[in-house]
Amino acid sequence: MRVNAFRVAASVLLVATGAFAASHRNGPLLLEDQTANLNDFYIFRSWEQGHTNSVVMSMSVQGFQNPDNGPSYYKFSNSVLYRFNVNNSRGLDGNPDMVVDFVFVDTIAPNAPFVSYLGQITSIDDPGIFLKETYVVVIRNLANNTAEFFFNDVNGHVLSVAPPNTGPKGTPNYEQNLGQPSIFTLSNGMRVFAGPRDDAFYFDSGATFDYLNFRAPAPVLSGAADQGQGAAYPNAVDGFAGYNISLIAVEAPINMLTANGSVPTATTDPNAHIAGWASTLRQQVTVRQSPNDPVQFGDYVGVDRVGNPLTVELLIPLGMKDYWNRSTPANDAQFAPLIGDPFFVDAVLKGVYGLNVPLAPRNDLLSVFVPDITRIDLTIPGIPNAQQSRLGPLGGDNAGWPVGGRRPGDDVVDIGLRAAAGVLVPGFNVAPNNELGDGVNSNDVPLLDRFPFHAPPHAGYLHSQANGTNGRGTPTGQ
Repeated sequence: MRVNAFRVAASVLLVATGAFAASHRNGPLLLEDQTANLNDFYIFRSWEQGHTNSVVMSMSVQGFQNPDNGPSYYKFSNSVLYRFNVNNSRGLDGNPDMVVDFVFVDTIAPNAPFVSYLGQITSIDDPGIFLKETYVVVIRNLANNTAEFFFNDVNGHVLSVAPPNTGPKGTPNYEQNLGQPSIFTLSNGMRVFAGPRDDAFYFDSGATFDYLNFRAPAPVLSGAADQGQGAAYPNAVDGFAGYNISLIAVEAPINMLTANGSVPTATTDPNAHIAGWASTLRQQVTVRQSPNDPVQFGDYVGVDRVGNPLTVELLIPLGMKDYWNRSTPANDAQFAPLIGDPFFVDAVLKGVYGLNVPLAPRNDLLSVFVPDITRIDLTIPGIPNAQQSRLGPLGGDNAGWPVGGRRPGDDVVDIGLRAAAGVLVPGFNVAPNNELGDGVNSNDVPLLDRFPFHAPPHAGYLHSQANGTNGRGTPTGQ
C-alpha cells in the first residue's frame, strides 16, 4: 500500500511539471509566436577531437516540427533576435557580460515556383534552393562596449541555414552534402551552425498527459529499467521521437568566454565558473500595412528565455509564465518564494501522499534556479557520448547537468524529478525519491560526437514516429 502511494506521488510530480523539461509549449502567449518559442538551452565542454578546449552553446526553437510538412518548411523568423547570453563575473548574478546574436534574412529567388526547394538538392548553394536563409552573427562584449559583426566565414562564404531533409531522393546523403557544410568557421575562431536537427529532448509526454496513464515500469524505476537502455515500445514512448527543431549552435574557445581571457585549470578559480542562457527578442512596435509586409520599430524587448531545463514548467504558475518569459534572470529573486517552496512538493507530495521530502526553504533548488542560468564548471572536461551517464552528477558524471552545464544526452527529466524529491539534500537520497523516472532513457536516434552534436534532422520521407524510444528510432541523415 505504501509503495502504491509513492507511485501515485511520483505520478503527481510528473504531471505537475507540464512539458517537464523543455519549453516546447511554454506560456499562453508563446503558443501564438512559435518562431520565438525557445525549447531547450545547452552549454557544455566539447569532446570533439581537436576542440576539447571549447565550449558549445545551442538553443532549439519551434519544437514539434513534422519533417514532412512541406511545401513551405519551418524557418527562423526575420523579425526575431536570437541571443546567447554569457555571464562570467560578479558571482554569476544573471546579468550578461557577453551576448552572441543571430539575425536571419530571407532571399526568395525571382524565378521561384510554388515550393521553397525544387529538384535534388546536393549542396548548400544548389540553385534548387529558392528560399535562401542567411544570417549575421553579432558578438557584443558588454564590459568594454565593443561589437563584432560576421556576415561570412573565413573563406568568404555567406553564413547560411541548412535546408530541410526531404528524403533520400530530394536530399541524398543529407549530412555529408548539406548538414556538415552548413558548419562555418568565423575569423575569430568560433564555429556556428543554424538549421534543422533532430530534437534531442526525450520524454514520455503522451503517458503523462493522458491523466498519468504511465507505462510500466515508470514512474518508479529500478534495475535495468533505470540503468540500462530502458523499456522498448510500447512500454515506453518518446513523445518527441521523429520530430525536428530549428537549432542555433556556437562553439567558442574557453578563453573567449572567461572574464580574464584565461583557460582555468582549478575549480577554485573564480574564472572557472560561467553561466549562460538563451533568449528571443522582438522590436516593440509592429505595423501591419497590408498588403505590404509588416514593418518593425523600436527597441528590442524580451519574448522568451530559457536557462535551466525545467524552471518555467515546474516552478512557475500558469498565470505568471508569460511574465516570467519576458523578465530577466537578474530579477529572478522575485520568484524565490515559488522556487524555494514549490507548491506541488509541499501541498501534494508531502501534504497529500506523505512522501518524505525536504522542508522549505529548498536551498538546493534556489541555488540552481535563482537566477535561472545554466552554470558550467569549465575545468571539467567533456566526455564522449558512449561514456556519459544520462543522470549526470547523480550517476557520478559531473560533466552533465546541473554541474557541468547541460548536454544533449542528459536525462533532465529523471534528474529533475529526483532533484525535486530532494536527493541532493542529505538524508533524502533514498528510494523512491532516487528512483523516479518516465521510462524513456535516451533519444530516439544517436547523437553526434562532433559539432553541432544534435543528430541530423529526420527526413520527411521516413521518420521515427511513436516507436522511436530509447535509441530505437529511425536513423537520420540517410
